[in-house]
Parts: sequence; C-alpha cells; structure tokens
Amino acid sequence: MEFQARPFNVETVFVQAKKKQIKKLRGPDSPLYTAIWPMVYVVRVFGFAPYEFSQDRLVPSNVYLIFSASAGILYTYIFYTVTERILGLDRREGKILGGTEVTKVIINYSVAMYELGLAVFTRRRFTETWNALQDYDEDVRQLGYPRKETQTAIVAWILTAAVTLIWIAINRIGMYAFLEPWTINMGYLVPYIATAIALYKFVAMAFFLGQRFHHLNMMALKNLPSRSVNKNATIITISKMTILRLHNDLMIAAENLESMYSWSLLFWLGNLGLHTVSNMYFLIVWLTQNAWEGISWPLVICLATWLLACLFQLILLHIACHYASSQANCISPIFIEWQVRLMKRNEECVESSLQFLHRRLNFSAGGCFYVNLPLLCSIAALLTTYLVILLQLPINKN
Repeated sequence: MEFQARPFNVETVFVQAKKKQIKKLRGPDSPLYTAIWPMVYVVRVFGFAPYEFSQDRLVPSNVYLIFSASAGILYTYIFYTVTERILGLDRREGKILGGTEVTKVIINYSVAMYELGLAVFTRRRFTETWNALQDYDEDVRQLGYPRKETQTAIVAWILTAAVTLIWIAINRIGMYAFLEPWTINMGYLVPYIATAIALYKFVAMAFFLGQRFHHLNMMALKNLPSRSVNKNATIITISKMTILRLHNDLMIAAENLESMYSWSLLFWLGNLGLHTVSNMYFLIVWLTQNAWEGISWPLVICLATWLLACLFQLILLHIACHYASSQANCISPIFIEWQVRLMKRNEECVESSLQFLHRRLNFSAGGCFYVNLPLLCSIAALLTTYLVILLQLPINKN
C-alpha cells in the first residue's frame, strides 16, 4: 500500500487558526453597544450622534451630519414660531408669565444649539473617549476579568422608559390644559426634549466611565499582595503596572470628556435651575393666590410634571458626575495599601503612588465649581432663597 502525501496549504491552515482565536467583541459587536444601541439611534435622530463604526472603531461621520443640520433647522424654526405665538398671547397673569416663558424658550434654544454645535465640532474627541472604553473592555477581557453589561442594559431601559413616560405625560396633559393640537404642543416640546437628550448622552458616558473605574478598583483589590511572604500567599495575576496603565487610559478618557462638557454642565445647571424656580413659583402662586374652586388643575398638573422633568435631569446629572469622579479617585487608597504591603515585604517603596493623591477627577462646570452630590444641596438652598425672594414681590395681574 502506497501512502500519498497530503498537500500543505498555508492559507488554509492560517484561516483555520484564525477561526480558533477568541472573537474580539468590539465595535457594533461589543457588549456595551449591544446593550444601548436603540438609545444611540434616538440620539442620532436628534442630531447629537454624528458618528459611525468603521470596522471596530467609532469614527466621525460626515453622512450623519445631515441629522445634525436638519435638527438645527428644525429647532430654529420651532423657536421662531413658538416665540411669535407666546408674544401674541394675552394672558391673565399679565407680563410676568409671558416674559418668563419667552426667557425660558430663548435660554433652552440657546443651550440646544450649543449642544448641537458641540456634538458636531468635537466628533473626533468624543470618538476617542468611546474607543478608550471599548479598548479597556477588550484589555480586561483578555486578562480574564470580562465586563458584563447586563446591569447597564437594565438601567438604560428603565431610565428610557421613565423619561419616555414623563415626556408623554407632559405632552398629553399640556394638550388638555392648553387645548392645543398634538402638532402644536409637540413642536413646543421638541427643543426641550433635544436638550434633555444631550444631557442624557453625557450622563451615559459619565456612568460608563464610572462603571469601568469601579471594575478596575475591584480588580486591584483582588490582586493586592499578601501581607506576609509564605507558601500559601495569594499569587498576583495582574501586576501593578498593568493596573496603572489601565487607570491612566481611563483617566485620559475621563479628562477628555470633562474638558468637552465643562461649559455644557454650567449651561445645563443654569437652564434647569431657571425652569425649576419659575415652575415652583407659579405653582405656589396659583395654589395660594386663587380660591380652591378657581384653581385650574390641568395647568397645575402640567406645571408639576414639568417640574418633575427638570428635577429628574438635575438629580441624574449630579449622580452621574459624583459616581464617575468618586470611583476614579478611589484608586489612591488602594495603591497606598498595595505599596504598604510591598514595603512590609521589603520589595518596593511608596513614592510612586503619591501621584494618585494629586491627580483627581472632578467634573467642573465652566471652571466655576465641581458637579457632585454636595453641590445638589447647595443648589437646593440657593433656589429656595431665590424662590422666597420672588414670592415676596408684588404680583401685577393687570
């Protein structure tokens, strides 16, 4: 029996070996994008996502700039028609309510257009932040600590459902309270929804960064060196230099995000603060200055729903910034503990970890103050002060 030599095809062997490799979960196939892709399409329709995937990287897209340009034209047209309609109304409350509404519409339109321009002109910087997130996910997956985005998907869908219900309630109650058709009322709401979507986009990115800082902190804690040298000591699977590199990459991405949205944070806080104070003012006035039988309850409920939407955005913004910054700054005590244990084993000194005590992540609002949960208490106190001052002013109903 003769044996025949089997031909060796290098290309076939290479393809088979490539198939055996672990599939890279990047780009549109990444767990993060898979969990939030419906929300990405909503953000894109409103003009705040002019990006697309090229292979496994997020890159700026000139095609999706069509959505941004169309959104800018739509917001400008709505602003013109709404302002003209408000100025032409003869209100019972006189000039106070009309002037307040015009001011709020102008400020909200300005914020929406600023966010639209920011999304267009910082496309490359935003894609760098997103790509840093997926690079981190790929690195930790190869290290044996893969991230699971189940919690992200659950939170994203819950927030999406809550936000949708709030705006649907505002639309339906407003139609009933002001006797407006759906097109008129929805046209008034679109710029406000756009401003909220831009805020939710930033909140999502800050939350994603906070998740990864928390994940890295847990990795560092699991790989802390033992306090003593013995045979049963825990073997370090991830080195300190790897943790340092991953933390540095996340910090660069977070600082890039903070730099992009620094002025946006200030504008969002000012816009939401103005709407919160004005809504609370008119609610109190309508409930206290009118007889119980003469109160227009549809108007009161509509204004209360608007107040709920503003407070929801304020709280969400502060929670996201506080969560991301606190998780990023937690690495300092972890590395100090790491170095202390190494010192006890006479292996290393503590000087290299002092940099983490000085490099801290904080989300600054235009360089004026840091956005975190303590700031929320300060804002509540400040808004209460202004509200008390407004309630002491005489109301002109003529």
